[in-house]
Amino acid sequence: MDPGSVPTGREAHAPDACSGHVSAKDLVGEYAAECKRRPPSSTLGHLGREIKNLLEEDFSPGDIRRALVILRTKGLSPSVLPSLVNQVVNASPASASPAGASASGAGPWASTTSSYTPYLNPTSAPTTFGGSL
Repeated sequence: MDPGSVPTGREAHAPDACSGHVSAKDLVGEYAAECKRRPPSSTLGHLGREIKNLLEEDFSPGDIRRALVILRTKGLSPSVLPSLVNQVVNASPASASPAGASASGAGPWASTTSSYTPYLNPTSAPTTFGGSL
């Protein structure tokens, strides 16, 4: 074909429509669109580098998106994004903890709920000093 000819054949799809690949730029754009005010360029650049590293480590874009929601709602630094992705991916449900475990990992003796019941005097308390005046 010469340069002035109109191409024939089927039309090309938009790049995002035909591939399931999500880039760091796409995720940073989604993050910035959800913010009330556009974050500083240095913050978005740092966030883009962190997202790119996570995508290179084969973390799913969905997990990164969930971590970005946490990052945005808590107003955290982009440096903590890998930790948030780890939390999203590896956090176990609260019901999966052992029965006697506490949040600090100190064991059942450090739990906040107590099974100890203090001794209660079965007799009623006297109404006056020494019983009678």
